[in-house]
Amino acid sequence: MEQPIVIENSEVLKKRIAAAGFGNRFDKEIDSALAAGKTEIRPFTSEVIENKRMDFEPEIKIKDGKGYFNGFKGTLHNEDGTTVSQWFKASDRISMDESHILMMDQKHPRAILKTYYDETGEKFNQWLQLDFTKKTENGNYLTKRYNNFDQVSKLNDYDFLELSTVKQKAIAAAYMSEGKEIELTPVNQANAKTVFMRANPERNTFTFLNSDGILLSHDQFRVQEARERIHPERSISQSTVSFVKGGEKLTDDRTSQENSNQVKKKNSPESAESLRSNKKQRVVQDGVLRKGKSI
Repeated sequence: MEQPIVIENSEVLKKRIAAAGFGNRFDKEIDSALAAGKTEIRPFTSEVIENKRMDFEPEIKIKDGKGYFNGFKGTLHNEDGTTVSQWFKASDRISMDESHILMMDQKHPRAILKTYYDETGEKFNQWLQLDFTKKTENGNYLTKRYNNFDQVSKLNDYDFLELSTVKQKAIAAAYMSEGKEIELTPVNQANAKTVFMRANPERNTFTFLNSDGILLSHDQFRVQEARERIHPERSISQSTVSFVKGGEKLTDDRTSQENSNQVKKKNSPESAESLRSNKKQRVVQDGVLRKGKSI
């Protein structure tokens, strides 16, 4: 009777596969394949994640009495019947759920923040994002990598009811680091009552979309100080402009006062009190933020 192949690191191999999100579902298949003397295993599994089906095919190779988990192929089934596939190598340590996040929106790809170690053992953070407009020679979509940026500091530039404290901003940053989308209520609701925000490491900022998945401009959600810092030329041009109202020429100071009064009239006192009330009611409790929808 032929003796089964003994893999000296079989338990380590199984743990690596489990860490990728597969758990122990392939343990028996791995043991059977090893006993049969196979040198390559490609088990298959399929799951529905956020109403979208994804197929997974890990690749396990046996060489010189050791098993190697090389990564897995993920195939996402879009709602329109099309599919997209991507190979995720084991060294990037992408999990099943993370692969779904990276692939779920091919129009505005999401990004996730990963922690790695360099050759000296030094820890560093790196954002990963797929580019669905470019492919590598092996047919994979290009994986873009970006340095980390200070999300909390960037969030200070924006005015949302749910992000009024440092703790809330830190929680939001943690969510977006996982590639998640957050639903927010802007203080300035002139053009949008609800905003969906996600991290945009390519530009060291965020992406804002409405409920239809349409990109929104940033300025309407920025605080005044941030707008003046980012667009100083606008402040200069506005200071030299005069306006005529009812036959009376207004200086820039009077104009600013008129604009301020209009904003106050729109948002106070009744509406301002309403916003404050809503702000208190919508404060994130114990780190709970509303997740955005999948687009």
